[in-house]
Amino acid sequence: MKPISPFGLPVGLSVGFWALVGVIRYIVEEKLGRKFSTDVTNQYKASEIAAVLPAHNEELVIGKCVQAIKQSLSPDQIYVISDGSSDRTAERARAEGCIVEELNPGLGKAKAIIHAVEKYRLFERYNFIFIVDSDTNVDENFVPRALELFNDPEISVVFARPMIRWEQHIVPRLSYYFIGYRERLNRILWNFMMYGQTWKYTNMSYVIPGFCTIYRSSILRRLEIDTPGLLIEDFNLAFQLHRRKLGKIGHTFGLWGWDQHPDNLPDYWKQVRRWNIGFFQTVKVNGFWPSFFWLTLAVFTMEVFLHSIFLLVLPLWFVSLFVQDIPFFSSATTYIQSRVPISPFHLFFAVFVYDYLLSVVIGLVNKKPQLLFYGLFFFIMHYITSLILLTSVVPGFMTSSEGRWISPKRQEV
Repeated sequence: MKPISPFGLPVGLSVGFWALVGVIRYIVEEKLGRKFSTDVTNQYKASEIAAVLPAHNEELVIGKCVQAIKQSLSPDQIYVISDGSSDRTAERARAEGCIVEELNPGLGKAKAIIHAVEKYRLFERYNFIFIVDSDTNVDENFVPRALELFNDPEISVVFARPMIRWEQHIVPRLSYYFIGYRERLNRILWNFMMYGQTWKYTNMSYVIPGFCTIYRSSILRRLEIDTPGLLIEDFNLAFQLHRRKLGKIGHTFGLWGWDQHPDNLPDYWKQVRRWNIGFFQTVKVNGFWPSFFWLTLAVFTMEVFLHSIFLLVLPLWFVSLFVQDIPFFSSATTYIQSRVPISPFHLFFAVFVYDYLLSVVIGLVNKKPQLLFYGLFFFIMHYITSLILLTSVVPGFMTSSEGRWISPKRQEV
């Protein structure tokens, strides 16, 4: 789901509100120095963390993932669960000296995590559980900076921001078109929404990204990680945390983790559809409860739905402008124009030009000038993403899942 207004602009009510909150947070924390905790010395040590890595056919990336975590933790604190893998995932992980468990057949990510926690008694032995996706390269500063946030007793979980190692290139590549689109979307989400949502005084994050996340053991053991029928656990854990009032979700600058984005349409479609279905399944399982959390979530969801419908109908509107001699389009033109009193020029500016300028700004600020070219064609991905969302509603509310997954195509690192 993406934060876009129903009128084609990349800024809607949700984005505007949370961006303002983010500005206030930045001033309070970065300029006035009032952060989560004033305790300079960490109360906790890295030795109190157990890292759990569920992995399914990740031989190309599991080695680098473990090596990155070993910058902060010792190998005997790292537990790799090879979940139904048919490749050399387990062998590559053992070569790094960590603890490896092989599950055949696979149980799915959530159940694999539960298996590791129970078999090795991680809740009893460690104060924190660090869940990491196997394609993630954790920044060496993530663990110590996360522990700083845990100095605040109200913080229950801390997660990293997903980053991508962007290869500078002159000749455009189709793979980087898909990667660039996700990169732009991530920048919007994290800078204009999640930074404000994860402020201690708001605590409204709708999701706890599971790719690089540390939980207090005392909190995670009270959450249902493997809720039956859900395709993913990221949304469900956030919903449970908010509904049960089990503390706050922590995130701030300097918490990074590098992962791999889909670089082709089939993988992109599968991943986004999986997330969308998982979201609707989570809504169905957890239900509604009166809260500011649900108010903001409902507004955001409504904006995304209206925008998606708008994008899917937009081509028909354009066709109706030029094909008026056909009876159907003639009547459609009259109907649409009577309810959409906007000229083609203004609509083009709102849908394309404004959106493209956002790509330009993000590309220049983040030193990724290739986005200036790829951004010319992002409207195609907007349409595809909207189609994925709307076709995920019925399976999300009407079906259940076992939680098993197939990883996107990986690139060796």
